[in-house]
Amino acid sequence: MDESITIYQSTVAAAIMLACLTLMVPRKYFLMPFILASCFIPTDQRFILMELDFTVLRMLVLVGVARIFVYGEYRPLKFNAVDRLLFTWAVVGAAMYVIQQNNWAAVINRAGFLFTAVGLYWLFRQKVASHEDTARVFAMLGLCAILSLPFVLVEWSTGGNPFVILGNVITAVRDEKIRCQGAFPHSIMMGLFWAIPAPMLVALARTRRNHLLYWPALASSIIIVIASASSTPILVFGVTMAVAAAFAWRRYTSAIVWSFLVLAAALHVVMNAPIWHLLARVNIIGGSTGWHRYFLIDQAVSHFREWMVMGSKTTDHWGFGLGDVTNQYILEGVRGGMITLIFFVLMMYVVMKKLLEASLSGTGRTQRGTAWALFAMMAAHAVGFIGVSYFGQISILWYLTLAAAALFADTTAVAGRQLAPASLNVGTNQCTPQYHRPPVPGTPLQYAR
Repeated sequence: MDESITIYQSTVAAAIMLACLTLMVPRKYFLMPFILASCFIPTDQRFILMELDFTVLRMLVLVGVARIFVYGEYRPLKFNAVDRLLFTWAVVGAAMYVIQQNNWAAVINRAGFLFTAVGLYWLFRQKVASHEDTARVFAMLGLCAILSLPFVLVEWSTGGNPFVILGNVITAVRDEKIRCQGAFPHSIMMGLFWAIPAPMLVALARTRRNHLLYWPALASSIIIVIASASSTPILVFGVTMAVAAAFAWRRYTSAIVWSFLVLAAALHVVMNAPIWHLLARVNIIGGSTGWHRYFLIDQAVSHFREWMVMGSKTTDHWGFGLGDVTNQYILEGVRGGMITLIFFVLMMYVVMKKLLEASLSGTGRTQRGTAWALFAMMAAHAVGFIGVSYFGQISILWYLTLAAAALFADTTAVAGRQLAPASLNVGTNQCTPQYHRPPVPGTPLQYAR
């Protein structure tokens, strides 16, 4: 094999097959190859062309964009707040990192990031155009959870990773516990990937007819999360399911959040250690590295002046093992300074605000339940970011969540508009106001008659 290629032959065959699927499947199944790649193809496999890394996912992005324009499937997007914030965060963060590092390697690195982030998000926005599309893509995820379970069970029982034939993956052991990771680069990434969509699987199981898919998918996800033997996915799963179960009390979300913040501030004042020291005590399954996560936050606070403007080239000098920034919020600041972190947090806030509004004002219980399930998923991302920084296939789940939220942002924006009085009752000389009913993406406009 040519030296410019760092990829297994079996993965080459899988990549070609997925690329062909991307071009051949019906429009409504367009995202299936992307879901399959994220679940079953290790991301260490890549073509290296002129110093540019093309993973299987990036190759599929190229093929997907080509299909959309060649097949005439392009759908003009009217940018909403979620779209604008995502692109601003991505571009500003990339620019700040390049200026900070001041070398060609940084340009290549951030070009790859922008290609993946903007490419995946744009494709999801193109193809998740209705609430039916949202249900369909999560049904694909549910099916992949069921298909993944046998492989994870083999890994869990034997300690050997079946996906080794497709990439450089291992099965780690900590405190005599096998930490399964499947095709993912780390056991935590695999656990989070299957923990976060759980609320959506529950919502679909309660509103769709094919229960034989969603409940087994949920059960498979739970088993895979347990098999990851990692505290962060198990904690995130508990948080996201707790938020999902609070659907009936969602109107009190603001009060609950403010109460939590006040309580955290009070604890910070009365405790001998800072509030983030509580992370050091997180040890759900034994052998957890909660103290490392506490120490990372503590050092980020201590070195705030160092990274707040332009970020920091390295965090190795913060302490032993802190070159590995296992906190997405801190990583945003380290890579792009405080401005990048602000845009990142603001984007998450706006997304959750739009989803909360949609869950309160949706046109039906199904739509409200779906919006709240996505809200719970965003809460899971928010908690997960405290214990890990995303890498590998989980980026698909992150941008899928954001794209689905942007769809609800479109819906709530339309629902907030009303037309002026539009008809005159002849003979009574009175104007009768008629308004457009808010359209649901993917369905024709309905007019008041």
